[in-house]
Amino acid sequence: MMRGYSLEKDLELLLNNPKYSDIEILCEDEKKLYGCRAILVARSEVFDRLFYNGMKESHEKQISFPKINSFAMEIILEYTYTGSIKEGSLTKNNIIETFYAAGYFQLPDL
Repeated sequence: MMRGYSLEKDLELLLNNPKYSDIEILCEDEKKLYGCRAILVARSEVFDRLFYNGMKESHEKQISFPKINSFAMEIILEYTYTGSIKEGSLTKNNIIETFYAAGYFQLPDL
């Protein structure tokens, strides 16, 4: 894939990619996902407060969300990075958890 033609496609390369991450996200089901602080804080006030509040999350490489499962967090990350979600990402099995997570991270358009 050639880079530089689509911001959305370029940011997808960073999505849940340990090579380019600076934060590990632990979910309710103990699955580990990867993120980039700069992208997360640019898109969510909640991430900004978590990462830049002077508390332990500001300095640690790992953050835990014990009430958000990895399916919902993957959708949150997809939306946060690209501004959209792929068709089929939301299913009847994960829509409630995703709705909860979107509210938690104050992403009303999701």
